[in-house]
Amino acid sequence: MERVKVRTRDRYEVLIGRNITEEAVKMLLPKGKHIVLIWDEEIPSMYVAELGNALEEAGKEVMACAVHGGEDSKSIESFQNICGLLSDFSMSRSDTIVGIGGGTVTDLAGFIASTYKRGLDLCEIPTTLIAAADAAIGGKNALNLGSRKNIIGTFYQPSLVVVDTKYLDTLPDETFAEGCSEVIKYGFVGDQELVSMLEDRPLTEGRSDSPYLEDILKRCIRLKADIVVEDEKDNGIRNLLNFGHTLGHAIETQSSYKIHHGEAVAMGMALITRASENKGLSERGTYTRLINLLEKHHLEWRCPYNLSVLLSHVAEDKKIRDGYINLVVPLRPGACTLKGMTEEELRAFLDVRK
Repeated sequence: MERVKVRTRDRYEVLIGRNITEEAVKMLLPKGKHIVLIWDEEIPSMYVAELGNALEEAGKEVMACAVHGGEDSKSIESFQNICGLLSDFSMSRSDTIVGIGGGTVTDLAGFIASTYKRGLDLCEIPTTLIAAADAAIGGKNALNLGSRKNIIGTFYQPSLVVVDTKYLDTLPDETFAEGCSEVIKYGFVGDQELVSMLEDRPLTEGRSDSPYLEDILKRCIRLKADIVVEDEKDNGIRNLLNFGHTLGHAIETQSSYKIHHGEAVAMGMALITRASENKGLSERGTYTRLINLLEKHHLEWRCPYNLSVLLSHVAEDKKIRDGYINLVVPLRPGACTLKGMTEEELRAFLDVRK
């Protein structure tokens, strides 16, 4: 089992390994009397039962709350309903929320933990590759407001993240491939060796090799931990982790979330990298290497929407400050930079006419 320390103001550990539920239980035992498991109803219930039974045998009072793992779970209505259950369960500020699921569930669990009674203890157990490599680490939690993604949110660090690779065994191939998009993002943002590893052996081919999978996850998590420690509140360098996300979120919204997050990020990375290389900002060949890597991981990178339509959604992006958006531009595989742009400058960068 690997341990990555996240040295934010509220320090915590990310455990990475296989069949480490027992270790997670040990670390949860010093917490309060009540533990609520907020879990994605699409994951095998045996995993939730295993954790819940172990905690109950250790003397905890446990309530399991199932939610649908799609974007609709991150609604104000879901938040209100679960908070009502917490009240009925007599949750106190010494008690713990455990989020078990993909990025939408860990987002929801984190938001609830950060706001209910002004803050409960939080443990995240990601069960998708996207959540394990990215979403469950770093303390960003959010709800959607209608079609506007992640508009209501908090920064609130968990006290523990448990990345147990056994949860990834049951993921459909397309869902696992979708998570590879975020892994590729980390390589392009700051780990050239990770890019080379994925080119030599795509993660979709190495997913059953636990040491390889754990090494890839450790690289992503360490890179994110380093960036988050330097910029916990997302005011500067942490924006680099949004590579592909500015247009990716617009693609998700335009599709009414029929195009999932990882697919949309792949399309966003492709659009930005093509424009960047055309403008001479990216090293020649960067776009080709990205596209080859996306195709090796069975990711669709061709965007079905007109860029003018996407830019209408970008105008509502929460990352816009004083009329500028920090666009993440790749210089070469393993290095990205931030370029502040107005909407008009972004339009020109993408060569989109009104």
